[in-house]
Amino acid sequence: MKTLTPPRPVTVRAVPPVPPRRRRPAHTAAVWILAGPYALFLVVFGLAPAGYALWTSFVHDGSFTGREWTAVFHDYRLGDAAAHVTTYLLLWLPILLLTVLSLAFTLHARPGRATAALQLVYYLPGAVTGSAAALLWLFMVSPDSSPFAPLLGLMDVTSATDALSGGSLLAVLTVMGVAVHAGGWIVVLHGALNALPKDVLEQAQVDGASAWRTMWHIKLPMVRTYVAFVLISSFASGSQVFVEPTVLSTGAPGQISPAWSVNQLAYVYATQDGDFGKAAALSLAMLAVGLLAAWIVITRTRMYTTESR
Repeated sequence: MKTLTPPRPVTVRAVPPVPPRRRRPAHTAAVWILAGPYALFLVVFGLAPAGYALWTSFVHDGSFTGREWTAVFHDYRLGDAAAHVTTYLLLWLPILLLTVLSLAFTLHARPGRATAALQLVYYLPGAVTGSAAALLWLFMVSPDSSPFAPLLGLMDVTSATDALSGGSLLAVLTVMGVAVHAGGWIVVLHGALNALPKDVLEQAQVDGASAWRTMWHIKLPMVRTYVAFVLISSFASGSQVFVEPTVLSTGAPGQISPAWSVNQLAYVYATQDGDFGKAAALSLAMLAVGLLAAWIVITRTRMYTTESR
């Protein structure tokens, strides 16, 4: 009769921890080669001018006073300029975001041969920017040279002055801003949508999710960082509106103030008044507003938060 011998206990040896991999010198050199030029330009053309502007705004005739800040915030023109820019942002930003999101999601939901052509059509108005775009739109609202002269006649617009007077200026700036900026952001957001995992979208389709629910609950949360970037960049450019009202004022003399926007007021301080301290103070105040808005968007949208799987 055979006797059964118990199995020998299995000895589990502890696996020594894997030491962290040291970064190779070649990898470190590649990082500095790629990031070095940007860091250099950031310091030379970003941080250094900001530091000099901070010094100029607080030092007057060799003494540290800060009187420039007081003079800026007591200027009667600042309130009107800030109100103009705020109203413009409240009109322009929501329309811009709605246009970009709706067209980008539509292109992604309806892929086809016409998608590339439509992207080009959307982008073309943005190919003309800055003073050229403002000059183009000045002709567009002038009945003597505009191809939309019959439509302007129906709105009782007989000259560029009528189109750019009162509240009409904000409408023109809003339409022009959407036409100039929307095309590029549509291309960027459409590229982000094309990079989404196909299996996630297919699973949503198998589960019976409609196109609207897929867009709202799957696509939009997955591209929220891109939407946040669009919002931050658009707020920065919109709050510093300068070229458009400056160029449009040439077509409507006396209708648009040289200090219509905050950026224009800073330009008046520097060029007409010769007071670079006040111009630097107002520029730094605009920078602070932009940074605060960016911080709010980043924290609310969790832009740099990564989810562990």
